[in-house]
Amino acid sequence: MEQETGRSPLSLSFSGSGYLSLYQIGAVKALLHLAPDILTSAPKVYGASAGSLVAAAVVFRVNLDELQNIIIDAAIQARKPIFGPFFGTFNLGTIFRRALLNFLPDNAHLVATGRLNVALTRLSDGKNILVSDFKSKDEVIQVKY
Repeated sequence: MEQETGRSPLSLSFSGSGYLSLYQIGAVKALLHLAPDILTSAPKVYGASAGSLVAAAVVFRVNLDELQNIIIDAAIQARKPIFGPFFGTFNLGTIFRRALLNFLPDNAHLVATGRLNVALTRLSDGKNILVSDFKSKDEVIQVKY
């Protein structure tokens, strides 16, 4: 699908960034305002770590203000215990899993397959892989945290 300029649409990539994902959300908001076609026409959207949440937000057209609030709340929760996020009661995966269950549609795996690409490191052999084929909504959620 080529744009009016005769060029192929651009794919997007969001790096692993921890809480810098708030900056990435701001960049996506700016694109929504100034160049929404870039977001809607991107054939592939890549993300690693926290960047995969932003990539998913683009693919699923998530409310960015809500996602931003969840990330800020997670940062606040991480700072509460004396050992911060390393304390046993803090679980970032649980926080994001709950959010994704609410954000993603039931057919998330169908929407994401082929367009959402999540960079992972496979534990069994330490190899970096891209996951873009999803069999269920839960599989989409599982690959994010």
